[in-house]
Amino acid sequence: MRRTFYASTLALLLAALAAVSAQAQAASAPLPLPASDAVLTLDVRALFAEVLPRALASDKARLAQVGADVDEFKARTGIDAREFDTLAVGARVVSLPSGATKIDRVTAVARGRFKPEALVAAARAAAKGGLAEQTHGGKTVYVATVNDRVKLFGLARMHVRDLAFAVLDPNTLALGEPEDVRAAIDAQAGRGRADMSVLNFPKDAGTFMAFAGNIPAGALEGVDTGISANVDRAVASIRGFYGTVGSTAAGFQTMTTLRAGTAADAKQLFDVVNALRQIAPGFIAVAGEKWAFARGMVDSLKVTTKGNEVQLRLDIPQASIPTLLKSL
Repeated sequence: MRRTFYASTLALLLAALAAVSAQAQAASAPLPLPASDAVLTLDVRALFAEVLPRALASDKARLAQVGADVDEFKARTGIDAREFDTLAVGARVVSLPSGATKIDRVTAVARGRFKPEALVAAARAAAKGGLAEQTHGGKTVYVATVNDRVKLFGLARMHVRDLAFAVLDPNTLALGEPEDVRAAIDAQAGRGRADMSVLNFPKDAGTFMAFAGNIPAGALEGVDTGISANVDRAVASIRGFYGTVGSTAAGFQTMTTLRAGTAADAKQLFDVVNALRQIAPGFIAVAGEKWAFARGMVDSLKVTTKGNEVQLRLDIPQASIPTLLKSL
């Protein structure tokens, strides 16, 4: 009997270890975004616990407003952004018949510590009986008609017609328009999944947001910036991008790299960025005192080029962050 007891205990221990290992692998696995031209990842836990409190330490009113925006999103949807650790957002770059370029098919997938049953119950209460249900890929897609501008997770304002969500697993939630949530369910099953390897580039310490993408062929052709033909051609030469936003005690550190079609295109893009940097102070002066803080950031902007890439690095001092956020 003692031998059987030991064997049973060992089996339970191994099963527990396997479960912990599976949870750890799930937590570190890339979030299942549907196929996207651009992707972004955000450390939500660090944002609310460290980045925003430090960045807005001198502006308690603005910090309180961020909390109010998160609470408003929770009240309207039942979803509390503070229950999540990481967030991934994917989008498509679409060319319109007019020649303009539009960001479309925005899908968010978040992973965290939420309780699915409680979240669905909160969503039902927030929708006041207006929460519809669909089934796709063996999962339930919940849909609420919003038809209004909302701040997604209390952070980014956008117009939403029908806001849908689905619990992909006990720790993962997909959010977006119904068709995009269905695409996220397919992505979790391995169909039409975004290439998250575009985010595999070196990152500085303190990075809390990373982004990358590829511009579809012709998507920027015919773009009219209203500045000059040289600027239009430089913008049209961009084939992709990647970058980060990091936080330190000194402020925010941002890096954006633009990938052009050729080294010659990159040189033209570099020249255009530098030219715009030279005339920017004039535009800032015309914009008035509200944008006066931007003069220092333009002066600190570092632009370099290598091969077919142009890199822009910008340090935003701690003192300028509240003013910057107010202007957005």
